[in-house]
Amino acid sequence: MKVTMEKRDLSSLTTLVYRAASTKNTIPVLAGLLIEASTDKGLLMTATDMEIGIKASSSSVEIIEPGSVLVNAHYFADFIKLLPDGPITLELNKDNAKLHINYGRSSGSINTYRDYEYPDLPLEKMQEKMTISSRILKEALRKTSFAAAATHFRQVFTGVLFDIINSNTLKVVASDTHRLACFSHALKEDEIEPFKFIIPTRSVNELLRILDDNDQVITIAFSENNVIFAKDNFMLLSRLIEGQYPNYDQVIPSSFNTSFKVNTAVLADTLERARTMPTDDKLKIQYVRFNINGSEIMVNAYSEMMGEIEEVIEDIKLSGDDDIQIAFNTNYFLDVIKILIGECEEIEIQLSGALGPALIQNPKKDNYLYVLVPLRTTN
Repeated sequence: MKVTMEKRDLSSLTTLVYRAASTKNTIPVLAGLLIEASTDKGLLMTATDMEIGIKASSSSVEIIEPGSVLVNAHYFADFIKLLPDGPITLELNKDNAKLHINYGRSSGSINTYRDYEYPDLPLEKMQEKMTISSRILKEALRKTSFAAAATHFRQVFTGVLFDIINSNTLKVVASDTHRLACFSHALKEDEIEPFKFIIPTRSVNELLRILDDNDQVITIAFSENNVIFAKDNFMLLSRLIEGQYPNYDQVIPSSFNTSFKVNTAVLADTLERARTMPTDDKLKIQYVRFNINGSEIMVNAYSEMMGEIEEVIEDIKLSGDDDIQIAFNTNYFLDVIKILIGECEEIEIQLSGALGPALIQNPKKDNYLYVLVPLRTTN
């Protein structure tokens, strides 16, 4: 194999793919980046750790001699990233099993793995289910994935649910059981058979890194164990999380005692200051208390060890019960504020008592909601 490619193109292609390679030492070839050169497909790269797999190709390459090579993905990516701009030639020497990298008058070489030991991605039995724009998919994942659990004894809560309901509505949902984020999108396709699957947050994070804010079409296909997200010259395959996702509609409140609107930026600044108050050993969670009274909110953050912060937010727009005290995890509340601050001047917060879950939304849009369970506090 021998190819020549501009550094910016080679580095861009490598960056798309290499992070799917394994960083563990259990199966050495899974730490590899498979590089294949052919006259019809250009330069194709593949990386997988058998939980996630990424393929991407580029036609911006001169194929001098077709072939393939398997090298350590992370070392190759780091090395290529540091090379000077200009053409780079990759040439495999089969006699000494090294990939030679030539750039200007300089060169380097990397040991190779046996590429015939590299596993094929499980692409068989994939059924195309739907298409969605890159922009919408990125928005859906950005607004939900942060609510998934980092670890949980029920593995479904460590992933993001894709749920097609009523033939033409996609719901993307994530929850750690203390909060829930749900994004809805009306699909343009004809009747789609209802289906659902759960993907790990690691796969979601890779998609968020790669997806563009444009209307390029993303095709979604899946089998019993895997799902594929594909666009021109790129494909991400993810193993699905097994298990039944709970009925999330049951935890979304539908009746409320109190509803109020508050300036998003003002609340964000207040919560950021409240977050400076450290946690106490007893609760181990940073929390903020809202004392709602008439047209204002008293925001309180307290630490037995450090002190107390009290701020007043005036001129809220309130309906319903106007005397309520409720406490929330400060960081969980800030997470959704950071999502909404760029799209709405005011947010709407609806409460069903001091211990019932709160519903937080952009009052001018109904395609996104955030449910936050309040905390029981003693002080």
